[in-house]
Order: sequence, then C-alpha cells, then structure tokens
Amino acid sequence: MPQFFVAAEDIQKKSFRLTGPEAFHVVKVLRYAPGQTIELFDGKGGRFSGVIEDVGPDGAVAGRLTATLKADDARTPVRVHLQLGLLKASHWDYALEKGTELGAATFTPILTPRTVVLIHEVERARAKQDRWARVVMAAAKQCGRADLPTVKEPQAFRDAIRACKDQGLILLAWEGMKGAVAGESLRAVLKAADAARGDQPLDVFVFIGPEGGFTEEEVELAETEGATLFGLGPRILRAETAAAAAVTLVQYELGAL
Repeated sequence: MPQFFVAAEDIQKKSFRLTGPEAFHVVKVLRYAPGQTIELFDGKGGRFSGVIEDVGPDGAVAGRLTATLKADDARTPVRVHLQLGLLKASHWDYALEKGTELGAATFTPILTPRTVVLIHEVERARAKQDRWARVVMAAAKQCGRADLPTVKEPQAFRDAIRACKDQGLILLAWEGMKGAVAGESLRAVLKAADAARGDQPLDVFVFIGPEGGFTEEEVELAETEGATLFGLGPRILRAETAAAAAVTLVQYELGAL
C-alpha cells in the first residue's frame, strides 16, 4: 500500500488532514474515496493507518487515525551523513534518491577545487532546495521510509570536514587507495565505533569526492581532522555510485541493512 506524507501540524489527536500534492494524488490519481484505508507518515519516524472520512470541495482529504504503525527505520544504530561533492543535476538527484532508500540521515553538497559544477550553478543549487526535498520525499514514499533525511546547503570541503570533528566517525573514500577492499579497511573501524557508542546511534560522516575526486591536500586535511581513508575496490566508480556503495557498506557493517 502506498504511504502519504502528513505534516505534524496536520495531525490533531486522532484526526488528520491532507492538502496540496498529497491530497491531489489520493483523490485524483488513485481515486480514493471516503471509507478507504490510508497509510501515512510524518517524516519524523511516525507511521499511521487511517480512514478517509471526507474529501472537501478544495480537494483536501480529512480522516481519522486508526492505528500507529511500527516504523522499522525510526531508530537505527547508525546515522549516516553523506557529504558528497556537488554533482550535475541528474547525478545529484540519483545520489539523493538512492541515499534516501538506503537510509542516509543527511546530505551535504560539498564544494571542492575539482567540483565540476560552476559557481553560478552552485548559486542555482541553493535555489533548488525545494526540488531536492521533492526527490527525497518521493524516494521515502517509494521505499516505505517513515523519516525524511535533511538536504543541507552547499558547504566548502574545508569547513565541512572541520565541522565533523569530534561529532562522530569520519570516513573518506579516496581513489588513491585503488584496489583497497572497503570491507577490509573499514570493518574493524566500524565495529570499534559501534562497540563504543553505547545506547546512542553512531553518527558516521561519509565523504565522497566530486567527479574529479579529492586533491592530495584535501586528503591530508581530512587525515589531520581524524578521518579514516578507505577505497572501494579496483574499479573506477562514478561519484553517485560510490556514494550509494559507501552508504550501503556502512549500513551493512553496522547492522542497519
């Protein structure tokens, strides 16, 4: 059954209200009618079952909540923060989509000397927050995710890597380690961090370079700030593919996938 996003402020006690694109999809696309069951999520980990009671003249959908559903992804042992070199539009959208499906908690577009996207495109990127939010929303609905990851504003690599220090485990994929097997280079680091986290989720910051990769200076800075370097095997991966592979690896090794 498809699920629909309901903002927290649109849930009042045991009732809910859908407006805008979500209501349009329910009424005009799927042609749901009063009396039908519907599944909802609030983007913060809550999932609910409800029954439609009324479709207003303006297309708004109102109903009552009948049950709170278990959200398997609401609390996981790891929060993966994908710090990815800003990519061209379609590649960036792919990274957002697959990262959301795989459970990434946040996305930060990273600016580096080798970022292919030009500065005027970066300014346009800041104006694309709504579009990126729609990509994330669609992916969350498709995969049955109850929470919505955050897409942050573009940030310079130097600022991003320093902001992560002492906030969690920092990992950086580097093509200079070509041939290194990710599982071998990261498994012990991840297991040690997992054992030390106690009852709290572990924050893991995964840095993936842009199309041109990281410079040696950036790698040296990352190591200075406490990052663990890792490779992704013998093949050259596109940045968006490397991002999906790295998130998958971390989630798998920490028991969240």
